Amino acid sequence: MGVKMFTKDDIAKNPILKTYPKNEYWITAGSGLVMHGVKTHTRDIDLGCSAMLADLLIKQGAKWKLLEDGTRRLIDVAGDIEIFENWHVDSIVEIDGLSVASLESIRKQKVELNRAKDWDDIALIDEAIQKRGKS
Repeated sequence: MGVKMFTKDDIAKNPILKTYPKNEYWITAGSGLVMHGVKTHTRDIDLGCSAMLADLLIKQGAKWKLLEDGTRRLIDVAGDIEIFENWHVDSIVEIDGLSVASLESIRKQKVELNRAKDWDDIALIDEAIQKRGKS
């Protein structure tokens, strides 16, 4: 059996996201690129969230790990959703009624992560930003 892949439609219709306060989280990383149409699918849904939402989810039983920078990473939240407290974002846009990190914000994250797979995504982001500028 293959790995579950999420399309833009899968993310947009995810019932769990509708339960979170819209101004307390944002879709980011690979799932953000899917929402922007830069990629067609992703393996999981990555969210950044406020400390308030992290506290609420932990009170509701979410498992978490403390990261080196003092923020929390919530794991095993609703299956394939990973949530990172206060994961850097410069700006948020609304796509299909959901809060999504801007392409520029996702690019900045990926540069900071500096992993090989992120550089492939950065090239796709740069191409999307360039196309957007020409339209």
